[in-house]
Amino acid sequence: MSINPSAERNRITVRHFLDQTHSGKLSAIDETVAPGIVTHGFPGHSPQSREEYKQFFADFGAAFSNMEYRTLALVADENFVAARFLVAVDHTGPYDGVAPTGRRVEFTGMGLYRMENGLIAETWLQLDAVSFLGQIGAIAMAA
Repeated sequence: MSINPSAERNRITVRHFLDQTHSGKLSAIDETVAPGIVTHGFPGHSPQSREEYKQFFADFGAAFSNMEYRTLALVADENFVAARFLVAVDHTGPYDGVAPTGRRVEFTGMGLYRMENGLIAETWLQLDAVSFLGQIGAIAMAA
């Protein structure tokens, strides 16, 4: 089975984006994201430019430190890349009105990236928000 060159290019772009942005290297956004990025499902944000996308990651990084990010699955074709991931962070700064708890927070999520000319043009983000918000005390967790 041969590998589709467009799919492989898209997979490499998204892998680079994920690895770099989750390690605080936000300049990777300029290399991997289209200038007119459209986003959906970002908690408390709706980045619609590269600079707003950088700000989303900067705001998250200000509230959560010691990030461990792991891509669990990455699937690509000519138009889309899907990623399933695990994030573990320490809640060390305020987040959307929630005071820092110092807790280690772990959650999973998925991102779907629509690609244009080898760049991320549109992103859908789905986090396990109930688990994430429950762990920082923003919502009550069911017993």
